[in-house]
Parts: sequence; C-alpha cells; structure tokens
Amino acid sequence: MRGALIHGALLVVMLVYGYRTWTRDKTIQADLGSVVLWDKGDTDLVSLELKSDKKITKLERRNQGGETYWWGIETTIEKKPKAEVKPPEPPKPADGSGSAAASGSAAGSGSAAASGSAAGSGSAAAPAVAEEEVRKVHEFPLGEAADTLLKGYTQARALRDLGKPSEEQNKDYKLNDVKLTLTVTFKDGSRSFLVGGSVYGGSDRYVADEQSKRAYVFSKDLISSLEIGESSLHLLDPRGFDPSKLEAVTIEGGGKSKNVARVQTGGVEGQQIKTWGNPDTKKADQTIANFIDNTNNLRPTEYKPEAKIADLTLVLKLTYKDARANQLGTLQLYKREKAGELAPGTDLDPANPPKGETEYLIMTEKTRVPAVVRRDTAQRTEQDIATVFSDHPMGPDPTTNPFGNTPLPPPNPHGAPANPHGAPAPAGDPGGATVLTPGGSSNGSAGAPPAKAGSAAPAKAGSAAPAKADAPQPPPVMLTPDTAPKAPKHH
Repeated sequence: MRGALIHGALLVVMLVYGYRTWTRDKTIQADLGSVVLWDKGDTDLVSLELKSDKKITKLERRNQGGETYWWGIETTIEKKPKAEVKPPEPPKPADGSGSAAASGSAAGSGSAAASGSAAGSGSAAAPAVAEEEVRKVHEFPLGEAADTLLKGYTQARALRDLGKPSEEQNKDYKLNDVKLTLTVTFKDGSRSFLVGGSVYGGSDRYVADEQSKRAYVFSKDLISSLEIGESSLHLLDPRGFDPSKLEAVTIEGGGKSKNVARVQTGGVEGQQIKTWGNPDTKKADQTIANFIDNTNNLRPTEYKPEAKIADLTLVLKLTYKDARANQLGTLQLYKREKAGELAPGTDLDPANPPKGETEYLIMTEKTRVPAVVRRDTAQRTEQDIATVFSDHPMGPDPTTNPFGNTPLPPPNPHGAPANPHGAPAPAGDPGGATVLTPGGSSNGSAGAPPAKAGSAAPAKAGSAAPAKADAPQPPPVMLTPDTAPKAPKHH
C-alpha cells in the first residue's frame, strides 16, 4: 500500500511538471543584462551606426508618405594605391638663349648642391605611397533580426558595469587601441561607445562610454549582428507577411488574370495535404502549385533604390489574400535590358561591344525599392506564365487512334509491326515482306529498276530511279517467307 502511494505521488509530480513544460512560453528572450543604460520610447531612437576602418553599418529611421520605417545602409571601404600623376615637363629653352645660361647658373648654385647632398643621404626614407578610398554602398530593408536589435537599444541594458577602468585594464579590455565605434542617436542627443575585445571564454564585448569613460560588458546580441552587417539584418522574405495566412493568389500576366486558391487533397495513407488549385471546383492543380512555389524563390540578391519603375517592363503581378479575401500584399516581377560590362583590364572595342543581358527585379510593400533576383529563377517563372493561362493542354492519348476515325492498318500476320504511315518494313527483317523489283532483285527498295547493261555507272543499292511517264511499271510482287522460291540444291 505504501509503494502504491509513493508511485501515485510521483505520477502527480510528473503530470504537473509535464503540464508546465507544455504550456510555458517558448519564446526565447536574449539576456541583455540588468544594468540600466537608458529607457527610451519606441519613437525616440533615430539611428544606430557601427563604424570601422573597413565597413560602416547604419540603421536609420525613415519617413515616406507619412509612414515611418527602418532602413539599412552598408558601406564597405577599400583603400587602393593612388595612381601617380606625373607633372608636365617644362618646355625646353632655345639653344644659346640667355634664359638657358641663367638656367645653367641656377643649376650650379649652392642650393642645388645642397639638394644633391640631401638626395644622396643614406638617411632619406622612401616616399610614402598615397592611397585613395573606394566606397561601395548597399541599401536594404530590415528583417526580423533587426527588429529585435532595435528593441534592445530602445531600452538598453548592460551585463556588467565595470566603472572607470585603469590604463592596465583598458589594455586587458582592448579598449586602448580601438578601431570600432558604436553611435546610438536619439531625438534629444546621442551616445558613443568604443567597442573593445571579447570577454574571456565568451562572445560578449567590452565597451566604453566616450562621454562618461565608464566601461561595460555588452551582450553579444547587441554587437554581433551589426558587426556582420547586411547578411544578418536584411529582409529574408520579400512578401513580408505570415505565409500561414495565405489562402488565395491572383495571377496577372500577359494581359490575362487568373485566381487560384488553397485546396485540400488526399496524400499518402489518406492524409490531407494543402496545395493549390481551382477555387471553384476545389480540384488540385499541380502545374499551378509548382508555379506558386517557384515564385516563392524570387528572393532579392541586391537592392536598387536608383532604379525607376517607369523604366522597367512588368512581367507578372501576384496579389496575395487571406481566407477572408483581405489583401496581404503584392509582388511584381519586372525586367530590363542591362548594358554589357567590360571585363577588368580590357579596353572597349567599338566593333565588338560587350553583350548586354536581361536583368529581373521584384518589388513588394516590404522591399519598397526594386530588388534584383536570380535570372534563372525569374526566367523560369516568365516561361511558365503561358502554361498557367493555357489550362495545361496535353498531347494525344497514346491509347487512341492518332488518325481520328480513319481505321488503323491491319497487323502483319508474320510478326512485323504494322507501320501506320504505310512505309514498307525495314530491309532484312525476317518477319516482314520481301519486295521484288521487275528485274527480280530484292535490294530493300520498292520500285527500284535493275541497272541496264553497259551503263556507265550501276544503280546504287537502296536508291529509287525515277520511272518514265510513258513506260508503265508492273506492280511489285510481294513474297512472304512461306511463298518465296527456295534456292536449288547442288549435288
């Protein structure tokens, strides 16, 4: 009895534990710390900028048409040796002129000698090579990762407050020679931080407030995504809505329009599978399903804010709707002819200019500007538009008569398959009929006359000579293996 009570109590404990496990909040919140740096409202934050000598990543709040949104700008900096420009040579004076003599006396002056001694000095260092900066700017809309980051900076927290570090501590924190700075800008001012090294055994970072000189430990979640830049912060799905809410799509292309909807179809072992099909008949359509799936692969590789919609050609427009026919968003596919580019280190040949290519771009409510997509994926989508609007016509049924009501030719009783086009069976086929020409030869070509004696060139085997119009040709004799004459036996 006591054992049963113990087991019962353990069962109750496990049931309570299981209930709490299944009903707990599964949303994982990053631990940003408990040291309060500031508390701001959602609209107070204006921009974030992480700057190094090679890259600048900036997130800024923008306003367009009364709508406020966040936008990303990544600038990569590359330093190259500056091309040396030689000064123009001075004009040569005429022979025997007074200026030449004066020049000669100047050349022999003491200052020139002093210059020569300086040039010959072993302590003279090699001239420094001048450098120029080459900057490349990429703009991009922000995704969910950036949304989480911005919330972290609206009400900023630090893991630890290290106070004002000594010179030795600054060396340990790698804050003495910093090449990475973080600037957080609000409506009423800004805060700048020097970003040092990582905490020993972890990825959290040491930072120092440039104004107060206090050092802190920031969570890696506040620094790493900014340090990675665009690939970590950009918009992943250009449609910008929850795909689980999508129930209908209107396809427009080539001057035509078609509505498709989510339908249920039977799968393996009777399981119901959601796919795409006709909204009226609720019948699944695999061609439509493949087309919609392919359009989901139209993902931006680069954003072109300078591209003008008026200069692009519309290829396709998709309008997404939910179960109540409310619009979730749109996706428009465009194309344009892009001028060819010269290969590095080559000169332009006017007779053979570089070949241009077609560039495909999409635009949605979330991309806000045209964005380049993979050409192969876009081309496949463009090619499939005609199939989507053609109701997918299929070829003739192989089990039906391809000649309509015309009766099929009778089968050959000797085993050779009958040719519906009326051509003779291949030569050498033991099951087919042998065709004898009027001369008695059987060369595999029906109606070929024998070669005449004394002719310059014998008739080629298998070639049919044209018959004269005034000389009627006797019909060929069809011999089967049962009726063909047998060769005489030699004794």
